[in-house]
Amino acid sequence: MSHAILHKYVDSSGACFANVTLQSGERVFLSIAAKGFALLRLHLGGFVPGRRLFVADARALGRMHRVLAHDNGRLPALPQARDLHRDEGAMAEFLDAAIEDLTAVNQGRPVPGRVEALDVENPPERPLSLLTRLALTARDAEDCVRLLERAKNTIA
Repeated sequence: MSHAILHKYVDSSGACFANVTLQSGERVFLSIAAKGFALLRLHLGGFVPGRRLFVADARALGRMHRVLAHDNGRLPALPQARDLHRDEGAMAEFLDAAIEDLTAVNQGRPVPGRVEALDVENPPERPLSLLTRLALTARDAEDCVRLLERAKNTIA
């Protein structure tokens, strides 16, 4: 068995995904969209998506995020991806908050104060980061699915 490898990590407002080689050498793809989260097996060196191994809707993803955020200290740090590492999640969150505040000003409503409420010094861990860190601890795809199922079924 070798070490797990993070090949690609993109966390932005439009696309959230990670491409990981697990300790067993199996390649998986983690994807977050508005509908939820999916884990897919990859073939041919990580270029061809295979079958879905795990799926969680948006509600279950939120619960998994809370569970993994609680266990944050037990997960390894997120390494720098080998091929592509783009972590724009915090900036996207700031822009969403700013747009909401500016829209309220433009419409003559009270400003909700979303920008002021952001903790820019200690931003909360993003779901993709937590899920990727969890996947990097898995021995193989079956173990990864087991870890994700446990996070999904744990009451937060």
